[in-house]
Amino acid sequence: MDYKVIVFGQHNLNTLGQIRSYGEIGIKPIVIWVSDDSHSPKGNKYIQEFYNFNSFEEGLDFIITNYNKNKYFISTDSDSIIALLDQNYNKLKEHFYFFNAGEQGRLTSFMPKHTQCQLLKKHGFNIPKTELVSVGDLPKDLKYPIFTKATDSLEFGWKKNSFICNNDKELLKAYKSMNAKKILLQEFIKKDNEIAFEGISVNGGEEIFLPIQGEYLRIEDGTFGTYKKNELFHEGEEFKLKLSKVFKEIHYSGVFEVEFIRDLSGNLFFLEINFRHTQYNHALTDMGANFCKLWIDSIYYKTLTGFNLHYIKNPSLVMNETKDFRASVLTKKISFFDWIKDFIKCDSYYIIDKKDLSFTILYFLSSIKRILKYKLQFYSLFKQIATKNIML
Repeated sequence: MDYKVIVFGQHNLNTLGQIRSYGEIGIKPIVIWVSDDSHSPKGNKYIQEFYNFNSFEEGLDFIITNYNKNKYFISTDSDSIIALLDQNYNKLKEHFYFFNAGEQGRLTSFMPKHTQCQLLKKHGFNIPKTELVSVGDLPKDLKYPIFTKATDSLEFGWKKNSFICNNDKELLKAYKSMNAKKILLQEFIKKDNEIAFEGISVNGGEEIFLPIQGEYLRIEDGTFGTYKKNELFHEGEEFKLKLSKVFKEIHYSGVFEVEFIRDLSGNLFFLEINFRHTQYNHALTDMGANFCKLWIDSIYYKTLTGFNLHYIKNPSLVMNETKDFRASVLTKKISFFDWIKDFIKCDSYYIIDKKDLSFTILYFLSSIKRILKYKLQFYSLFKQIATKNIML
């Protein structure tokens, strides 16, 4: 069957992973790119057409105007794009396939973190003790330490609103850096690890396919992990049943990731649901679970029952190689030689891909060029300052 796919992307490595996952099964996607990262996937051998826009709205208008004759799949990595598609559900549903909750605006209503926490609590999951407050307010019942968290991942710069605070003074200081009106204060749970469950919800939550779970091999409080182990789902049928009720209530159809903290006693506490592909989507493809293809199959066949899990490599290691090098080696947390050992053990990487070596080389050459450009700019600025000081 001739699948027609649009990758509507914002984040380079996530978009790149989807392009590669589609390309490896013979689908050359059209890429609608709204620049957020310094790198761009433009020039990748798997891309059929590439268009760059300054806003999500411009990108969506272009899609609606130019690709409404055949029913395209719109695949994405961005919460903002997910919300935009959801808010235009009635306009898009006849001409496109995309992640949705069956009616306009419904999926967006389940994106706020506080709403998600209440929903997961309703279906029997542990959630950290939480208070929704105005920025500037102190907690009423929570005890320190606490973790501050944006109420909505659609907020610009929401990651900058995350702080670990040990007292009122630290919390009030953190508030000065925030760009939000409301914030979630959460019980800070000393974590053993973070666990992410990767799945697809089919037919509005009538069925969920939950083949993969993963945890980090290097992680610290307040940071995103960059070295990860993915393996076959093994949390148990009770967990899966509760999660299926969550997606059935949302009436969600599409790819998802559900994140939890595991505390030092082994208990899981819900963090958030992402209604989109994640940055290690291509690592799952390398593992044997191509979520891009599985999502298409879930729409055409109305089920994923019968997918053969024997083709999945279990476990599988993935590394965000550049970030992990900076976070681990340049900070001297591990030696270069120990890092090389970990690097060699990996089955997949965010950037390096032996099936896509030309773009891998292009990516690193672009990185080197950008570093040299910044150094030259710094040198020029330093020279100007030095010259002015000498003249004074």
